[in-house]
Amino acid sequence: MLTAADEHIYTLKFSGTLADDFLAGYCPEGTRLTVESNTFTLSNLCTDQAGLLGIVRSLHNLGYVLLSLSIAQGES
Repeated sequence: MLTAADEHIYTLKFSGTLADDFLAGYCPEGTRLTVESNTFTLSNLCTDQAGLLGIVRSLHNLGYVLLSLSIAQGES
């Protein structure tokens, strides 16, 4: 069973552009999408490691390249 201690807040940056509907289908409520020239960032992504890996794998399967992954400061 997962606890709040198992969840962290992540920021992921990928190359490419992503449709808003990906958030509704794959990301927890509250996740923010920021689109820049040829990259997009998913921030405020509150999940456990299994959920994080699921999102990364889904995006990888769609052809996106992970550029960076960070955990919010103060989280362990």
